[in-house]
Amino acid sequence: MKRDAKKIVIPGIKGEVCIRRMAHGFPHILARDEGDRYYGLGYAHGRDRQMHMWLLKLIGRGNASAYLKADENLIEADRFMRWLNIAGDADREARHLSPELQAVLDAYCKGVNEAVRATGTPFEFKLMGYQPDEWTPADALLMVKLIGFVGLSQVQGDMEKLIVQLIQKGVDIGRLKELFPAIRDDVSEEYIDLIKKVRLVRPMIPSYVMWRDLLPDFSASNNWAVRPSKTASGWAMLCGDPHLQLQLPSVWYPAVLAGDQDYLMGATLPGLPVVAMGRSQHLSWAATYGTADVCDYFVEEVKDGRYRRGDKWMPLRVREEVIRPKKRDPIGVRVCETDRGLLEGEVDEDGYYLCYAWTGKQQKGTGADALDCVFRIVKAKGVEEARDYFSGLTFAPFNWVFADRAGNIGYQLGGLVPKQPEGTSGLLPYLGWDEKQNWDGMVDPILYPRAMNPECDFIVTANQDLNFMGQTDPMKLSISSYRADRICELLREKGDLTVEDMKRIHYDLHAIQAREFMAIIRPLLPESENGDILRDWDLCYDADSLGATLFERVYRELVLLVFGDSGLGREMMIHLLDGTTLFSVLHGYFDRILLSEASVWFGDQSREDLYRTAIERGLREKAVPHGEVSKVYIEHIFFRGKLPRVLGFDYSFANIGSRSTVSQAGVFKGGALAPTFRMICDFGEDVLHTNVAGGASDRRFSKYYTSGLDAWAQGEYEVLDPGN
Repeated sequence: MKRDAKKIVIPGIKGEVCIRRMAHGFPHILARDEGDRYYGLGYAHGRDRQMHMWLLKLIGRGNASAYLKADENLIEADRFMRWLNIAGDADREARHLSPELQAVLDAYCKGVNEAVRATGTPFEFKLMGYQPDEWTPADALLMVKLIGFVGLSQVQGDMEKLIVQLIQKGVDIGRLKELFPAIRDDVSEEYIDLIKKVRLVRPMIPSYVMWRDLLPDFSASNNWAVRPSKTASGWAMLCGDPHLQLQLPSVWYPAVLAGDQDYLMGATLPGLPVVAMGRSQHLSWAATYGTADVCDYFVEEVKDGRYRRGDKWMPLRVREEVIRPKKRDPIGVRVCETDRGLLEGEVDEDGYYLCYAWTGKQQKGTGADALDCVFRIVKAKGVEEARDYFSGLTFAPFNWVFADRAGNIGYQLGGLVPKQPEGTSGLLPYLGWDEKQNWDGMVDPILYPRAMNPECDFIVTANQDLNFMGQTDPMKLSISSYRADRICELLREKGDLTVEDMKRIHYDLHAIQAREFMAIIRPLLPESENGDILRDWDLCYDADSLGATLFERVYRELVLLVFGDSGLGREMMIHLLDGTTLFSVLHGYFDRILLSEASVWFGDQSREDLYRTAIERGLREKAVPHGEVSKVYIEHIFFRGKLPRVLGFDYSFANIGSRSTVSQAGVFKGGALAPTFRMICDFGEDVLHTNVAGGASDRRFSKYYTSGLDAWAQGEYEVLDPGN
């Protein structure tokens, strides 16, 4: 091995691999052989992110409390992951890989393990007495499955569980259908009575459970592509910025993989040999959460260890798991399954149970199939060829937007969507014993929303409803279109868009949501200091904005007044607002009612009366700058804010933006949501403009631990160049 301060040369599988650190410590990997490049990426991940990767592995396999700490939160995380058992699914898939995928994963894992042997055990693991084992292809597949579940299938499941919880709390079906118009099912009183009898385990998974914070939670994000007719360079451009929970180290690990004639560069995920978002010579791509309904709940009637199918009773499939918390007695976990999916909770008595059905478990091989498609995508020469490969990414419901060197742009929804019974929404639980309510296979992804070279010359996705672009309606609970509408506004403003224009769009803080609400609020404002401040607000969420703070106070009071005091209960609404990311996903449904002139949710009050009350409550206290009330700490993923701030494991900043700005931001119990990686590809140059919320290393005392954070906060971009 040859080594200097910023560069090492190591033997790969077939030849030499040169790994050089770029500005913020991320690697530029140079090797002639493709397998050697993946070996080099594995080596870089193993060198810089060992603690990060093995923490994910322990949690994903349900072993965190055994090897780290017998903490109640970790035990709960282990219990949940043993129930889900995606580790078992990954292990089975790993035994049936294609030769090409096997070769890539073997090279990558060999690089990871060589780096781990060379760098030793992280001190966090030494504190716990844990020695990492080998990284394997099954562990890489586990990462794919975790990404497909956390923040995607899991968020959809949480939202459907919330609807069940609302029914059990007595919210009538009329108000539910007004809140969620996609619920078009015929609902009888008998059905409502049955739902109220269901044993509801974990009404919503607590946000503080560790595994929720450690993986990309794609419940938001933006991406867009622009054709050459609208760019200054005369080449296609593509931009992306996934909005995830902030953490140290960052979820993302940008890298350049260069050969003599080709290259890949963009955001990688430690544990996987893929460029998740980025570019090659010929193609660029980025993803957002596609809000497709890939999971459903079924009500199962259980009796004497059996579940009902029509007039027949079938034996439950039972899987016994044992969690062995450190220095504590073993804990048995009994998981019961039907032919639909997983029953929730311990099935210890007769009754009605919720059964969770997720296409990611129903369909075998989704992790390996997705990786096979990824390695075809990076070699694709253009949008038309790549689009079918993106439709094969069935592991998760992502909106894939892509562009090519020839000037084409395209869009394809991914994921695996079930064919649900005719006339149903999929948002209410089906009856497991009724065969007419079963899934009828899977929808062909060619029928999903997709597009190529639209007449407007750009494509924008920001988690909004895009069903109109397909031949089926897979999106059931899409996020509001505020961000997408704002991006479209800015793209229409000029016809010679540049990289600098795209940077300004990335950091835009104007809120269309506030624009719509202020049209109602402004005429009702009192003549007072706070009233004048809010009246003159420019609708932007700058750190020093007083108006943004006052608007948020009024908006919060309005939400609590209409949906808390007069509907779901104030305690539940406060939990949705502060304790989970669900409100950031669902706010558009609440807003549609709040902006309506009349609603059953208003009770016997007029909209104007409700707004006046919210304004009076929201303007009581003196305004302070928005940056002060939205200040957050980005916490170290292992210590989770438990160490004194002075030790430097955590990082603080003013979290500017809102749920509806292009630069989306949200603060909730346990963390903050923000754009964690930004990328801009202009095919007029062979580079990629990026910034990322954190540095390369998960080592607190490395200079690459927080390198890049200040640049990210200030809107400065690093240029990834395959030649340098």
